[in-house]
Amino acid sequence: MQPSLPAVGTDLTNKLARLQELLQTYRQADGKACIAFSGGVDSTLLLRVACDTLGPENVMALHAVSCLIPEHDLNKAERLVSGPDGIGCSYRAVKVQPLRWREFVANTEQRCYFCKKRIYSALQTEMRQGGHPAPLLDGTNTDDLLEHRPGLLAIQELSVRTPLAQARFNKKDIRSLARELGLTNWNQPSNSCLATRIAVHQKITRALLERIAQAEQFLQNKGFMGCRVKPEQHSVAVQVMTSDLEKFVAESSRPEITEYFESRGFNKVLLDIQGRDKF
Repeated sequence: MQPSLPAVGTDLTNKLARLQELLQTYRQADGKACIAFSGGVDSTLLLRVACDTLGPENVMALHAVSCLIPEHDLNKAERLVSGPDGIGCSYRAVKVQPLRWREFVANTEQRCYFCKKRIYSALQTEMRQGGHPAPLLDGTNTDDLLEHRPGLLAIQELSVRTPLAQARFNKKDIRSLARELGLTNWNQPSNSCLATRIAVHQKITRALLERIAQAEQFLQNKGFMGCRVKPEQHSVAVQVMTSDLEKFVAESSRPEITEYFESRGFNKVLLDIQGRDKF
């Protein structure tokens, strides 16, 4: 099934056509196209195009569920696939337990590599047990390839396919096409797992992950979407979107924010004045 192309520029139209060709070659007749789904815009777009191209009955979203992702984000991701207005393909949550992995808890510079390899191996095991021999697909784009991402090596070692990158999609392309296709998370701030807030070599614990998740939820409830909270021993570093910097330091915001963090043992709240870029 080939969808009608959205009203986008020629370059993006060509990239979409290339992506559709790749998806056709990846799916084998006796198995579903299985996509490592996170709820972010990259994997959501890949999932939507796969469903439009192959038919939703031939696509499965595999979602790794763990303590590394806040519960509200996990629920939101599931709704994107199987909610009333969701994409409509098969959705399967695959539970993983990173706090049982010594190499993850140690939190060295290679933590992301070890974590990605464990998680994607679990997804591939789920595929094999479900009788789906087609390769696992991932939402990596060309901008990701320009960054230092240890997890990319794990993706390569496991022979996970990256059709967005192969079709030369960058982040701007992905957001543009996601918007044209009506995906509700097309402008959602980029995110990463809670472990990325913890300094290298600081041991990762459940209590620390929960503390970070609660603090970020507090700030999001105050309107600081896309924020990140990075705890240190007696202080906490906060990143907010660039557009929210003035709001964060405003006289009306400071007392409640300060009181919240002080009540949780942080004597100082440090703000990254560069802010975060949505894209």
